[in-house]
Amino acid sequence: MFGTHFYHETIKRSVSIFGTLFNNIYCKKIKEDGTVLSQQLVPISYGPKQKFLARLTEDAKERDLNVTSINLPRMAFELTGFEYDATRQQNKLIRHSKSSLETDGVKRGYQYNPAPYNLNFTLSVLAKNMSDALQIVEQILPYFQPEYTVTMKMIDDMSDVRDVPITLNSVGLEDTYEGSFEERRVIEYTLEFTMKIYFFGPVYTGTVIKNVVEREYINTDISGQFTTSQINESGLVKEVKHYEPAFAETSSTAVTNTATVPFATAINSKISVGDEVFGTNLTPNPTVSSIASNRLSIDLSSAVTLGENTKLKFVGSVEPSDTFVVAETVTFYDDGSKESFSETDDS
Repeated sequence: MFGTHFYHETIKRSVSIFGTLFNNIYCKKIKEDGTVLSQQLVPISYGPKQKFLARLTEDAKERDLNVTSINLPRMAFELTGFEYDATRQQNKLIRHSKSSLETDGVKRGYQYNPAPYNLNFTLSVLAKNMSDALQIVEQILPYFQPEYTVTMKMIDDMSDVRDVPITLNSVGLEDTYEGSFEERRVIEYTLEFTMKIYFFGPVYTGTVIKNVVEREYINTDISGQFTTSQINESGLVKEVKHYEPAFAETSSTAVTNTATVPFATAINSKISVGDEVFGTNLTPNPTVSSIASNRLSIDLSSAVTLGENTKLKFVGSVEPSDTFVVAETVTFYDDGSKESFSETDDS
């Protein structure tokens, strides 16, 4: 139904980051004088704790003719679910643009605001004695107060890098000391976490407006509108600012009193006949009369004199896909004169 395939590996990336937080935890056995007798890196793997508990209770010799069973201590973690977080939702129409242009130098990738979700993780610490379990837990708890923030690159194709908080919600303890002498004792700590991430939609591509020309003028002496005397008497000021795409090109050689302007490279394909040309020092600005087939020169509506490498800006080639803004500001005040006018007054 949506019609656009994309896959940013957000969940896969989040699981990898979460597991990496706990991949460098050690258990040590130390004598009273401080001598380290042994040191063991605590392994961590993805999966539910029930799988490891089942391995502890089964007969290893019957399983694979091995006399060794699963070793403790170890850690296991799993993604238990995720939910939408409405408290972090922003305006869905806000765009996030890529910091650099695409290879063509004209277009740039962008995305709309992402959907905030909370990922729930469970970390299980399994040990056969309390000393090992406490060593592991105490190497984790000080970093969560109650959250630990990691920097995460959200999308490979974009430049968006965000701080992702991981919150420790609870810590539970279970000690299976009851049972027969044949059963192995397992001390289990269960830590519940929430990871606040974002799910992004597809990456779109749009044309970038590199130059903008701003023009201000007062709308006067138009039929059905205020006359100049009415504007002066009533104190009505109407200011219109028109923003539209502008394409800049640089002339290759100096020209004197001629309508033909040459360029070293072909000018932008969106420049067309009728575009207004800024930068010629003429009033009013000339327009484009014709464009050479190879787009290496143009003819203007008026003769110009330009120095070498003069930058000209072409305005008027607005397409429906281009972004432009027309802003209008009207200020009206009564100066105390006998007659006052409003913008809807036709007199």
